[in-house]
Amino acid sequence: MHEKARWIRGVAGLVVMVLGAAGVTGQAPAATTASTSTTVSVNATGGLGTIPSNAIGLNTAVYDGHMNDPAIPGLVKAAGITALRYPGGSYSDIYNWQTNVAQGGYDAPNTSFADFMKTAQATGANPIITVNYGTGTDALAQAWVHEADVTDNYGITYWEVGNEVYGNGTYGANWEADSRCTDASGKPVTVGSAPAQTYNCGPATYASNVLKYITAMKAASPNIHVCAVLTTPGFWPDGVTNPTTSPQPWNQTVLSALGAKTDCVIVHYYPGGSTTAGMLTDPDDIPGVMSTLRSQIRQYAGVDPAGVKIVVTETNSSIDLDTQPAALFGADMYMSWLEHGVTNVDWWNEHNGPGTPSVVNGAQDYGDQGIFSNGANGSGVTEPAVNTPFSPYYAIQMLSRLGSPGDQMVTSSSANPLVRTHAVRRANGSLDVLIDNEDPSTTYSVGLNYNNFTPSGSPTVFTLANNGTSITSTTQSSATSVTVAPYSLTVVQVPGSGGTGTTAPGAPGQPTVSNLTSSGAVLSWPAGTAGSYPIARYDVYSGTSVVTTTTGTSVTLTGLTIGSTYTYNVVAVDTHGNASLPSPPVTFTVPPPANSSCAVHYEVTSSWNGGFGASITVTNRAATAVNGWNLTFAWPDAGEAVQAGWNGTWSQTGQQVAVTNADWNRTIASGGSVSLGFNGTDTGAAPAPTAFSLNGTVCSSI
Repeated sequence: MHEKARWIRGVAGLVVMVLGAAGVTGQAPAATTASTSTTVSVNATGGLGTIPSNAIGLNTAVYDGHMNDPAIPGLVKAAGITALRYPGGSYSDIYNWQTNVAQGGYDAPNTSFADFMKTAQATGANPIITVNYGTGTDALAQAWVHEADVTDNYGITYWEVGNEVYGNGTYGANWEADSRCTDASGKPVTVGSAPAQTYNCGPATYASNVLKYITAMKAASPNIHVCAVLTTPGFWPDGVTNPTTSPQPWNQTVLSALGAKTDCVIVHYYPGGSTTAGMLTDPDDIPGVMSTLRSQIRQYAGVDPAGVKIVVTETNSSIDLDTQPAALFGADMYMSWLEHGVTNVDWWNEHNGPGTPSVVNGAQDYGDQGIFSNGANGSGVTEPAVNTPFSPYYAIQMLSRLGSPGDQMVTSSSANPLVRTHAVRRANGSLDVLIDNEDPSTTYSVGLNYNNFTPSGSPTVFTLANNGTSITSTTQSSATSVTVAPYSLTVVQVPGSGGTGTTAPGAPGQPTVSNLTSSGAVLSWPAGTAGSYPIARYDVYSGTSVVTTTTGTSVTLTGLTIGSTYTYNVVAVDTHGNASLPSPPVTFTVPPPANSSCAVHYEVTSSWNGGFGASITVTNRAATAVNGWNLTFAWPDAGEAVQAGWNGTWSQTGQQVAVTNADWNRTIASGGSVSLGFNGTDTGAAPAPTAFSLNGTVCSSI
């Protein structure tokens, strides 16, 4: 798995062990003793894209004997789950779908591909299949695609090549099977069963084989997406290198090799953390992760990231797994990924089994990463009856009250950081608002403000109470306020209109960015379709503000800041002032100049729980020497900090870092370089800085 506190999924008793991460919350018991007011604002024309058809996903595993229980289709369908991933995490890299055998592992009865597909079809969920990279072949993968999509006509669209392949010994951790590796003597070794060390297999080997898989699998079904495994930006082993087999980071190597064949990439998201409050803020990492990922796709693969599908095929809360904090995290996390352009997010797992039990705010937590109980006993604590849903199940179910595939996600904001919010425009014109109260002890009276939307009629309010085992609903008269209890999830379905209607134009298509430089870009989009009246103009939005208006379908953007990330969407307006729904958004980061007088190479050299080491190489490209230098940059994440640096004098104020020369390296000759390094701290994510400046000049990135 990708995180620095590595997770190992076991088979015996379906036990999950966490290495290096505590299973305690540090959270005092909740008491409903306070009430206060806050506000939530929704912009009905702030488009964040439509909810994909396979947005809300769940993992399954062939070692789970309850995977296809008779109760499962009904439970999955009732939750609004629209995707199921198979055959299960690291097991994917030892599983042969033709023989239904996991080499060195355990296959439970009735968990074959045919068995899985019966459940998937009964639920109406879209399968996401992980083919065996670790001990399989491209021919085996091709046969699976042919069987599924040609012989059986299942129409499976998403296929990923391997699971967490970077756990194959490249960086010293070897939980993922990989038969293409050799040890230091050149002897072949299947990683995953050999002693933990660094082996001679890396991203270049993976990428060259992914290209073979893509060719073979698309020969069987040309319209599928074949997805490559990437490291999650800001999380181990992102940015880490291995001088022998991975001189450049994993993502740079894989994307550079795939190039124009990059049409789908996979990341996993286990943010870790040791406190409830910290875990609940983890979704704040997601915008930065997506911004970096898109920048890497653009820079290394050389393709427009808007055309590349990004899928999060594993995620979980990491702590408080079965209780209300995981539900709060789950609802916020799913929507945050989808709002930033991910096409599918899959919770780990359907059933997983008890781990280390604990008590969270008076509720029993079993340390189980499944959304359903398997009825087992862990550390003397017995789970409830098999297939009893845990709290994350109800959070997923709440999302079906918020929106359905094809509905339009729109921007929303909260005046209180503990009251998180997401919003969706329904196809019928109504507006649904999710309010995630992450305060364990305060009830909030939330005022609802609307932009470009007029409520009409009585809202329906759905509520998941703290550790609730069902969702309740009621109708209220007010569309401008709602009361939310501590640690609760609330969806307010508000009838009304605005920003669209029967006479409104159709939404413009997905904008794309071209000619992106450090000084500007061109934004273009497919035209909207006229409604009752012709389209008169297009309004280009950044957040709630119209940044420019045009009668055409492209604009030139200027005044952009290097290293900054921008998001735009477009609204069509007709000759009578009727506005369309917004287009899907486009997000990009402004790159450093390509031909600056200085260049900087930033590289993560090591990583551990709560910290990392990095090196920086500064090259003088000017015709004259630099005599005395000052290097500055900003951390993308507020949790990052320099702990101790060398080869210069380091200082940090907020997220701004400055390094001045030492006496012995104050001069950088023309064409020469100076190397710096530091050990840093982080709170889970450690994304790389987006821009460096030398004596006030923004440097190129190399």
